[in-house]
Amino acid sequence: MDAREQTSEFRRFERTTVLWSGQLVFQEQSVACVIVNISSGGAMVRAEDSAIFVTSVVLHCSRFGELDAEVVWRQHEEIGLKFADNPETIAGVLGRALK
Repeated sequence: MDAREQTSEFRRFERTTVLWSGQLVFQEQSVACVIVNISSGGAMVRAEDSAIFVTSVVLHCSRFGELDAEVVWRQHEEIGLKFADNPETIAGVLGRALK
């Protein structure tokens, strides 16, 4: 079982498939990404430059602004994120995307 499968077993929040463009911001750098799915707990993104060796990032998207996140897994161009804020706050930020 890979890291992505293990993470999905522990997922507490239902994810919504979105395919939104975004940016991963870290250490004064920015990498374009596609947000594949998102929940009030985290997101899976795809980035061509997946050689991101930091644990803390900011996920930026024009649809919701900026969310602080922790990188919890990486597999090829896919990156799993866990949001830093509590799920109720994130749900309020994401609004209709989770309904």
